Order: sequence, then C-alpha cells, then structure tokens
Amino acid sequence: MTRVPTAIPGLDELIEGGFIENDVILLTGGPGAGKSTFGIQFLYDGIKNYGDPGVYVTLEESPARIIRNMWRHNWDLERPIKENKLRIIRANPIAYGRYIKESAKTEGITDVETATVENLLKQIFTQVKEIGAKRLFIDSITSLKISSDETTVRHMIMEFIKNLENFDCTTLITSELHNNLENFSVEEYLSEGVIRLHVTRVGGNRVRAIEIIKMRGVKHDEIMHPYAITDEGIVVYPSETVIGKEADVFESTFF
Repeated sequence: MTRVPTAIPGLDELIEGGFIENDVILLTGGPGAGKSTFGIQFLYDGIKNYGDPGVYVTLEESPARIIRNMWRHNWDLERPIKENKLRIIRANPIAYGRYIKESAKTEGITDVETATVENLLKQIFTQVKEIGAKRLFIDSITSLKISSDETTVRHMIMEFIKNLENFDCTTLITSELHNNLENFSVEEYLSEGVIRLHVTRVGGNRVRAIEIIKMRGVKHDEIMHPYAITDEGIVVYPSETVIGKEADVFESTFF
C-alpha cells in the first residue's frame, strides 16, 4: 500500500509512515485544537515537499482570512494558487440550500439536503480533476449537518464520505469533538482513520495531546502523545507520552 506523508513532524512515526493513499481520514477536536492548521499543513507541505497538488474546501472561514492567518506560520498560500497547485473552495451549505429550494419546484427536486451535498461534491470533484489534486482537505464536515432530522444528517454524511472515496485523493476532513466520546458520530465509523486532538488545562498550563483512535490497515500507536502549535506549524512528539495527572484530566473531561 502506497503511503502519503502527513507533513506533520512526528506523526508518521505513529502510523507506519503516513496515511494510506486515497483514504479518508477524520480529524476531530474542539475550538483552538489546531484542526485547520493541521489540514493546511497537510496540503501546503504536500505541495512544497512532495509535489502533491491540493484542494482546500472551507465551509466556515473565507479564503482571504485563511490566507492571512497562515502567514503566522510563514505559509504563502497565494504562490501555489497562482501556480495552479492549490485551489481554495469557499462552500456555504446554507446558501446551496436556499438556491436548491428556490429551484426545487421547476427542477422537480424533493430531497433538498441531498441535492445540496451533491452540488458541493460536483464542485469539489471539478477542482480536483482540473489540477490533478492528490490531497484534499475539508474543514469542517460539521457545517454540512444543516438538517434538523438526525436520519437525514446521517444519510447526507454517509453519501458525502462514500463519494469522496472515489476522488483518487488522500482526504482529510475535520469535525467538532463530542464532549462524551462514547457517542460516536457517523463520520467516525465511515472514515478509514480517526485522529483526535485533545486540549485541556492542567493548573495554569494548556496541555495538548494527539490520539489515533483508528487507522484501518495500519498498526498504529494507541497512546496519547503531546503536540504543539509552533511558528512552523504542528509538531507531534512521538517519544513523549501524556501520563499521570494530565492523562487523568483528559479522561475526566471527555468520558
């Protein structure tokens, strides 16, 4: 199986050398955990160091704000965009939904939510094929849960992820972390891999830990390791572990 380096220093050592090519990997975490930074680093360093064109789908932030914020890590996203190695798609599921609802009667569409997701998938697929993308980052899948009906949401997410598997891209998607980790979301079951970014406070210090919940086809590490968000991006420390009081805090917070 071909491996795709994650571009996250220290992470590949925990998953036998990288993600399996064309897998869909889910990255979960709360606000401030570094999910967007993680995904953009996966794309940017993939372009810079491995020659893999990438597509970034943002369902929350505007492209201009993303480009501005990433200068914090000295990542010039405008250069690969101009070189046609990076595409940023600003997707708004709510706007898609309004458009579909307005044209539903004339076009005979009855399942508005499904039509909305199909439209988004077509847009992503077009951009992927135009630049020959090998890496895809979608931030965040939580924004696609625009229906109040749980069954509809599960169906939408299922169809979305299953279609992504056919894009010939190694795909990273993010979602918000549940407070109770026993309540798994449908995307956690469907994704080939699940990585969690934990953030909590011990005393006056913020503690970050990365945990690989699953990685199908990979003998992955099962211990929580510390990570940091540095000037160069996210760094994982595979030789260190989160133990003692710090680990107890994570367990009491999330279980």
